[in-house]
Amino acid sequence: MFQIMISYFTMLVAYVSIDFLWITLFMQPYFNANLGHLLRESISTSFLLFYGSIFFLFYVAGLYWFGVRAGLAENSSMVACFSGGFLGFIAYGTYGLTNFIFFKDYPILITVLDISWGVILGGLVSFLGYLTFRVIVGS
Repeated sequence: MFQIMISYFTMLVAYVSIDFLWITLFMQPYFNANLGHLLRESISTSFLLFYGSIFFLFYVAGLYWFGVRAGLAENSSMVACFSGGFLGFIAYGTYGLTNFIFFKDYPILITVLDISWGVILGGLVSFLGYLTFRVIVGS
């Protein structure tokens, strides 16, 4: 159980940190330019932390469950990476394609970037979780 908790916490910290950098440095300017009319004028930190945390806690648990556990079962970091990447494809693809389908003038580039980012981040974080688990176990 200790290995799972440490792996999960490591994954959570990595996911939140990397995603924060991605959104603030790369995607926020693009969102403002293309979707500014849909964005809130201001978001309180408590609002962002509360609702963001709900997603992050459950999504990283999903990456552990479907990515890291698959890698451990096959004794393969690549299986963990590809399984996490596939979950990222499904989750971010669902979000991105739904927005593209239902919102008028929703940019296809944002959809493609979101889906690609989901694959990359899901795979990377699952890979990290797998390696963390293996280092703790000692194999």
